[in-house]
Amino acid sequence: MKKLVVALSMVAFAAIAFANGPETIDLSKAFNVKSPTKKAVMFPHALHQKNNQCTDCHMDAKGGKDLKGADGKKFVAGEVKGTANALHKNFCWPCHEKKQVKAGKSCTTCHK
Repeated sequence: MKKLVVALSMVAFAAIAFANGPETIDLSKAFNVKSPTKKAVMFPHALHQKNNQCTDCHMDAKGGKDLKGADGKKFVAGEVKGTANALHKNFCWPCHEKKQVKAGKSCTTCHK
């Protein structure tokens, strides 16, 4: 009986984790970066989930692909190339500044 309870608990935990999205996201793939100039950002989604509400980043409280820009509107990344792009300027950096992330605009904070 104990084994059954443990097994069911593991399945439930895995289902909850899956429902909340992946633990990490390769942003170069997610935003179709053609020729990266830096190492790809392996976005620590689980860490961000622990420290934020889904609606801090997503349009919907359930998460999903529709992201929210710094202006509160649906975020459109456009072409991600170099540092002068919407992903940095209208999504990542404003949040890092608001949340006072140490070295939040430093390349090596995210590109590891």
